[in-house]
Amino acid sequence: MELILHKVCGQPAWQPVTLRRCTAAEAPAVYALQNEVHAAMPHPEWFVTDTLANITDYIANSLCIGVWQGSRLGAYLTLHYCGQQPGNYAAFLGVPPEEWSRWANADSAVVHPDWRGNGLQRKMLEAALPLLPEGITHLGATVCPDNPYSLNNALASGFTIRARREMYGGYDRYLLAKEL
Repeated sequence: MELILHKVCGQPAWQPVTLRRCTAAEAPAVYALQNEVHAAMPHPEWFVTDTLANITDYIANSLCIGVWQGSRLGAYLTLHYCGQQPGNYAAFLGVPPEEWSRWANADSAVVHPDWRGNGLQRKMLEAALPLLPEGITHLGATVCPDNPYSLNNALASGFTIRARREMYGGYDRYLLAKEL
């Protein structure tokens, strides 16, 4: 799907980009963007990074949507089909284990600072929803309560705050859910 970036580096622009599913060969680009954005964050505790192995797994066995301009990746969203794995956010929300297979984790949404302000987090989620396997009825997510950007994007995308707890080795997080 083609999109137009209306802002680049905070300035008006009309730049075409392509929003599409990432391939396994692109896992290193996803990993590199994650690390670049994380390194530049004024509050790095707002985002817990993932390993290249996990990102590769999400691309191969779940879903990763990227926003590309030629060979440059400027944003991505990963959704993870956790099933019965204990990391399924449904587990932390008190959902009975027999229903976990109906949930997917909205694991990461990363946008390069140059491309922020274009609504890319919401657009990537909208593009991902039709690609979810049949039977997925809910998405779970976590957001740092101090991160208004991600929290506002999640709420605007239909997620609701369901709980607050420590996650990822001691980080304060909201647990959110979205019914599909």
